[in-house]
Amino acid sequence: MDTVYRTEQRFSALWTLMPLTSLVVAAVLWFTGDPNARLGIGIVLSTTVFTLLVLGRLVVQIRGDQLQWHFGWLGIPRWRQPLADITGCEITQGSASSAGIKGTRQDREFTAALASPGVKFTLKDGRSVFLGSPEPERLRAFVAARLPEGASVTPTKAPRRR
Repeated sequence: MDTVYRTEQRFSALWTLMPLTSLVVAAVLWFTGDPNARLGIGIVLSTTVFTLLVLGRLVVQIRGDQLQWHFGWLGIPRWRQPLADITGCEITQGSASSAGIKGTRQDREFTAALASPGVKFTLKDGRSVFLGSPEPERLRAFVAARLPEGASVTPTKAPRRR
């Protein structure tokens, strides 16, 4: 399966807060003089590395007849949506309150940036999926070009969500 579109959105807040917090905690542990401090430092630093590997970025791609997305470099978990199940897409704004995975089963949002621009996809079964993207116009255009006939594509930016 060939990848015809791919984009990444870095989780900037996570890349800033996790290492800084980890360094502060590691420094405090180091200067306590506790003989077990090295173990604590190792746990803190390995947790930071693992978290960044799993959540450090959002990757969205179109491969074959599917829209796929995942966080981090490990690619687990990975979500897929057949393009044939998409009935509409519109450019909109993500939630300003947080980044990551949020929403209900009916209305999901996947972002790696606060108030991220992105594309909201409406599915045949009534659910919607919002994917954050640094280039929402390009993502929408690539998906829209592959949608079945009769799908609704909003060419301009929609009002802010939530």
